Amino acid sequence: MADEKADAKPKAEAASKKSKLPILIIAALMGVEGVGVFFVAKMFVLADPASVEAVETEDEYGDERVEDAQPTAEVEITDCRPSNKVTGKLITFRLRVSALVAASEAEHAVELIRANSARLTDRVNYVIRSAEPQHLNEPGLETIKRRLKKELDRILGDEQLIKEVLIPELLQSGPGV
Repeated sequence: MADEKADAKPKAEAASKKSKLPILIIAALMGVEGVGVFFVAKMFVLADPASVEAVETEDEYGDERVEDAQPTAEVEITDCRPSNKVTGKLITFRLRVSALVAASEAEHAVELIRANSARLTDRVNYVIRSAEPQHLNEPGLETIKRRLKKELDRILGDEQLIKEVLIPELLQSGPGV
């Protein structure tokens, strides 16, 4: 009986040492993983961004500079009432979109716009419906105008026809207003 107690003690000590080994291995792996994640995060988050030089495109009055002095004409593209629900709250807009074209191309532009009026209105609605709130609240609506110009150029099939997209009216109203 004394032999059984003596044999039980070494077995218990061996079992306790054996059960600590997997825990120590897991702790060591977690430590190595933590150090790896730290250095990878430090490399990506604290990396110096490339320096970007700003280019001034507006004069002292906030108007965009006219690059070429050829005469231009304004052409009405559409007048529509799209809605936007990106934030989860329905906002309805009253929107009027025009384009600045070369005066010599004004008649051609009007013909193209009439021939594609439904497609143009659809694309304007799409741009407004999918716009982020910060883009809709920009003072000059630069992002919206850029997206609209890209869509209009694609539909009209001529990237040089429209010089600039104009949004003379953009009114927002919430539900029940």
